[in-house]
Amino acid sequence: MLPGGHLATGLGLGALTYAGTGSAELAAGCLAGAFLIDADHYLDYLVVEGQWRRPGPLAFLRYSFAERSRRLLLLLHSWELLAALALLAAAWPRAALLGYLAGALLHLAFDVRVNGEAGVRRPIAFYSIGYRTAHRFAAERLLHPPALRVVPPDAGARPVRDFFGWRPRVRPAPVVAGEPAVLVGPAAGAESGALR
Repeated sequence: MLPGGHLATGLGLGALTYAGTGSAELAAGCLAGAFLIDADHYLDYLVVEGQWRRPGPLAFLRYSFAERSRRLLLLLHSWELLAALALLAAAWPRAALLGYLAGALLHLAFDVRVNGEAGVRRPIAFYSIGYRTAHRFAAERLLHPPALRVVPPDAGARPVRDFFGWRPRVRPAPVVAGEPAVLVGPAAGAESGALR
């Protein structure tokens, strides 16, 4: 899902939480978990992709929306981190932490659904740091091959507009008549593993 979609869902979750509980701390945690979790994309851009000479937000968004990343570390997008935070919350239940967990779970649920349709090979496993480590964080091993995804030629050309979108502009490649269909996204199930 694109950042604008996460911002909208985070604001919605935070507003509902605040309306239901009156806790600004819980609501802020929900927004942080649903939206600020994406800060790891920017850290990957600077450190992993080596783009520290072009640190500006527009350069980052252009790079990201054009699907130029070669490695996908994404430390905050991790089932393992959420499990560790859940254990921490069980021992130290603070409203902001509980809200962060709720927002992060919402974020990852949307990512699994939307990014699975846009080209992640194994959408649920992808959000495991162990799975990404086993694939050496290599985008070509974690995403469907370019032949199975269509990245529009103007992807990244309008980063501000794209930021406020809902779904990535990447989509499954059309099926050519006479060739077997290739499933992508959550519907692919075990078949997507054959694309390694």
